[in-house]
Amino acid sequence: MLFASAGANSSGNGGNFLIPNGTFVVELVVFLVVLGVVAKWILPPLKAVSETRQARIAVASQTAEEARAESQSLLAERDRVLAEARAQARGIVDHANQGADQAMQNGRQRGQEEYGRLVTASRAATADEGRRAREELMGRLDSLVAAAAERVLGSRVDVEQHRGLIDEAIAAASGGGAA
Repeated sequence: MLFASAGANSSGNGGNFLIPNGTFVVELVVFLVVLGVVAKWILPPLKAVSETRQARIAVASQTAEEARAESQSLLAERDRVLAEARAQARGIVDHANQGADQAMQNGRQRGQEEYGRLVTASRAATADEGRRAREELMGRLDSLVAAAAERVLGSRVDVEQHRGLIDEAIAAASGGGAA
């Protein structure tokens, strides 16, 4: 009803609606009282909750930043350790390669030495066998020459009797046929 009378009053009397009347003052007082109640009893708990939340967010942000910094330092440490491990692995591989190369060179050298030793021993054995075969052949040569002469002559040749001729034939054969 207040509104109806105020509206009728202002429009019916030809009054100015911009000039406040009694209802405006009452409404203004009620608004200020409600505003005071809200400011005194409702806003402080909301402000406390907001400040608590901001503090929690600040702590969480700081904790997250610390965790990020720690994570970055751990990543850097991991990269450093991995680089050291790679360097050590490269060193081990290089050392193993050098050892393998050295072992191969040593094996090759031992093989060459063994080859040389075997060749020398083989040559010595061959020369010794050749000398023995020549001596054996020379020992049997007189009987071979006598057998060949018997075939050529067609009669028996006495080795003891013709020793001089046999020795001369052997010397001629040993000297390469130059007599």
